[in-house]
Amino acid sequence: MCNDTKIIHKNYPLISIEYNLLTSVKILFLLRLYINSSLNKILTNIVLRNRLKSEILKASIGSLTKLLKMKIEIIKHSIGLQHPSVQRVLEIAQELLNQNKLLNLENLYIIAKRRLKLPRNGLLYIIQFLINKKVLIEGSKFSKESVLSNHYRKKVYNYIRTHPGIHFSHLKKRALSDGLDETGSSGQLIWHLEMLLRFDYIKKIKVGHYTVFLPFDMDEDEGKLFFLLKDKINNKIVHLLTEQKLIIQSEVYKAINEKREDVYYRIKNLIEHNTISLNQGSDKEISLNPNIKEIFLEILKENKNRKLK
Repeated sequence: MCNDTKIIHKNYPLISIEYNLLTSVKILFLLRLYINSSLNKILTNIVLRNRLKSEILKASIGSLTKLLKMKIEIIKHSIGLQHPSVQRVLEIAQELLNQNKLLNLENLYIIAKRRLKLPRNGLLYIIQFLINKKVLIEGSKFSKESVLSNHYRKKVYNYIRTHPGIHFSHLKKRALSDGLDETGSSGQLIWHLEMLLRFDYIKKIKVGHYTVFLPFDMDEDEGKLFFLLKDKINNKIVHLLTEQKLIIQSEVYKAINEKREDVYYRIKNLIEHNTISLNQGSDKEISLNPNIKEIFLEILKENKNRKLK
């Protein structure tokens, strides 16, 4: 350490605090205030002044960063939608939404900070957690809970949940029917679907030329199979191939009692979607994809349990 620094430390003992004591956030805060208000007057040597400020700032930032990382790690391990702090933030968000306002995350942060007295980084982490989970969306007047308060939207969601793999025209005809052979408009259905997609209640996938809708947590391969099985001939072919490991293509239409051209078209389509496979060494024998067979058997089991209920 240079002589100038020793003189400064002797005359101004606050600056001579050892760096290993800088783990106290309170002391660090006071020390930084002292530096900002007094150091320019105390030090005339610009190089030395900048060096001291840099060293102390590095030490303070390092200590604060460690503390913040520890707090965030604790939050990450304990946070969930049922966490009391998360529920309190949600209550405040719902208050703002009940005022028929679009959700402004900055306002939510300010109000929650004032009411809940949570650490800044803890509160920011909670808000980000709710955004990532699509519980709250910036600029929306709904939360994930309130978005299902609309009768038709809830009806659309429940229909997709119980009929996964359904496409738009069938959904419009069945989910929005009011029981009097009248259906809602396409625009109405598009609006409800967009809201359900935004809040991760559902997702959509492409199967050929069709856009089909699934519950958000459903595997896409399972959803695609649900869609394909809605076709009567596809369904018969898949059922047949669960019972027979291999079958010659030309025998399928006889086994399921359908027109040959219709069956050939379906087989080609199912091969393109990787539902069935051509047997190695033969372009005549087909079998069910093992992964698809497992999914199909699970679907049959779920349908059976649903009927028993």
